[in-house]
Amino acid sequence: MSSHFIPIQLMPQQANAGPHDDWTGISDPKARKRIQDRVHQRNRRQRCKAKATHSWRPANECCYIPTTSATTQLLPCDNSNELQPSGSPLYAGNVVQKAPQMQPLDLNSFTACEPDSPRTEWFIVQFSANAHQNFLHGSPRADMLINLIQFNTTRALVMNARLMGVTREFMTAESRSQLSLESVHAAFHNALPPSLTPTNLQLTVSHHPWIDILPFPEIRDNLLRRDESSYNKMELCRDLRGFQAVTNNCGGMIVWGDPWDLRAWEVTEAFVLKWPWVIKDSHELLESTRYWRTVRGEPDLAQLE
Repeated sequence: MSSHFIPIQLMPQQANAGPHDDWTGISDPKARKRIQDRVHQRNRRQRCKAKATHSWRPANECCYIPTTSATTQLLPCDNSNELQPSGSPLYAGNVVQKAPQMQPLDLNSFTACEPDSPRTEWFIVQFSANAHQNFLHGSPRADMLINLIQFNTTRALVMNARLMGVTREFMTAESRSQLSLESVHAAFHNALPPSLTPTNLQLTVSHHPWIDILPFPEIRDNLLRRDESSYNKMELCRDLRGFQAVTNNCGGMIVWGDPWDLRAWEVTEAFVLKWPWVIKDSHELLESTRYWRTVRGEPDLAQLE
């Protein structure tokens, strides 16, 4: 008799689905699609956790060059320590093969909006290799050093997006963060470094996912407390990555190590002057900035006191 029983099991698509994620009895297509998207996003985060288990180490780690100049200390290495396994379409070996079809390297086209795209991975690999070769030949031009800072900051955001499970389909201009009290479970929190753990505001206030990949909880909350229409998000993003002149100087954020490590970030004076409310109460960023400026023999920023 028992051989006639059919075991009831979850469909593969329902892996990691909670009690509020059962769409099988919902007839409304939009509501069902919304739940499925939420489960899909959670599954992707779990896969990202598995890929990065026991090692918060991104692709193309940074080499630290012992000099006294802030602009010459950070240089991307040309290595194959990729976050994705060799079978992944993002694997560097697969991406480089597409190089002839790619456009020339242009930092303006390199953003965190497509963290999982072959174009993004190809750019990271190629730019890192070019910068490494320039360093080995002792020919790092001044403009290249500025580009390195911009590149490393953008790459840091890309790596954080991958850890968060954020894909290009969730980074369109109209996208809203999938984080909510109902969708985020303990397993997701445990899979993230503390700096990227969502705050209560992230779980309760509707916002664009780009805020989620910033590693400073205070900065994320400062942005969420502001009306989105009260500031230019695109301008802020470009300023943060150092792609716009702010207060008669080029400045933004500088990343000296792991993108999720708060101690690896530094904010420039130009950014502080233009966006003081963004970094308000971000004490760890200010302490980290003070440390890096001290290493270079530079005084504290008066605006940070």
